[in-house]
Amino acid sequence: MAVWWEPTQAELADRNGESPFVLPEFLEESNFQHLYKGTGEPRSVDAKELAASFALAVNAFVQHYWTCLKDYEVTMDHQVEGSGHLALEEMMPRWYDDLVDHFGIGLDPEATIKMYTSGTMVAIRRVFKICSLEPDGTPYPPETSFPEGFHLGQVGRPTSIEASDEIGRTKQCLFRLFQYPDGIPGLDYHAFINTNFSDWTSRRPVHFFERKPFHRALNCAICQDSPNVLKAVMKIIMDINFFINSVHHEGGVFYSGVGVGESLHLVKPGAKLRMPRFLSTTTELKFAKSRLTDKIGPALLVVRVPHGFWGARDISAFSSCPEENETMFCAYALFLVERVSVIKMQGQDVSRIDLLALDKYEGIQYPDDAYPPFHHAPIDIDELGAYDSYVRQYS
Repeated sequence: MAVWWEPTQAELADRNGESPFVLPEFLEESNFQHLYKGTGEPRSVDAKELAASFALAVNAFVQHYWTCLKDYEVTMDHQVEGSGHLALEEMMPRWYDDLVDHFGIGLDPEATIKMYTSGTMVAIRRVFKICSLEPDGTPYPPETSFPEGFHLGQVGRPTSIEASDEIGRTKQCLFRLFQYPDGIPGLDYHAFINTNFSDWTSRRPVHFFERKPFHRALNCAICQDSPNVLKAVMKIIMDINFFINSVHHEGGVFYSGVGVGESLHLVKPGAKLRMPRFLSTTTELKFAKSRLTDKIGPALLVVRVPHGFWGARDISAFSSCPEENETMFCAYALFLVERVSVIKMQGQDVSRIDLLALDKYEGIQYPDDAYPPFHHAPIDIDELGAYDSYVRQYS
């Protein structure tokens, strides 16, 4: 099974994981822009194309460059051509029905947002970088030992492997999500994926499968600028951006707790930076700080958004947890760094980054009086201690 449906919305704190900044010019050079072909004019996506894109995405997540070097295409009649197309065409009608039943794909304009923010899980193939597998099932190099508790072909990450996909550290055992697994000991991976598997008699990659939230897999593909996976999910990305850009925002001050990883060195007052992933923010500080110290390069973003802003949308009206008062930014949103400081949270340094939301393509200049006043008030984390173990209660 490659999909586990969960229509209930995942918590904002869970969805804000890997969130590195990039320089503004990275967008024009990116695989994302090459496939997205953004012009500043939002484009809607047909429901059948969304279902096809979802099917392609699930296959791309599972394959993890296993066969994804071969192209996927959705034809004019919404059929899938390319690697694995027969299996995908068989799954598409079933998944289309599920997407309609659970999220209203093709019926409600907010359907793709509901699907993205949901707790729906997908299967991800994880590949070991430290060894390959001999035909007799033993590891190569011979002195390599598998992590404790690992069994070939298992589903689920071994508990002995503590990992973070946010910076690709898995105790140096695994390739990060959607990273091309090159340099595996004793294996020519390029030759392997370009040979019929039934004809391959040499060493193979060592892998297992684990579940990941769909929103995390999607954002990892965007943040890593992974071309094969982006090609699969691009219609979904386009439709999310279309929905976000369908209205203008009322403006305000918003918070987001993220892990910026090594991109923190780019964050300097006066710098313009992009956030590749879909960024979720809230007016409620308690939701932004929830589980913030679990992230790599923890940062509390404080974002000033002008009245009439185009590029972010309040989605609380479509949310199963409206108390989070969530505003979501489009992919590759552009910001100006106003100030950087450090606060203490649970004994750990957390960067506070004050940002000004800018038009994505800098075609619209918002006047100063459209923004809420800048106020770098200290954030009293101690007063929020009661929310350290916050768990949303479903009605």
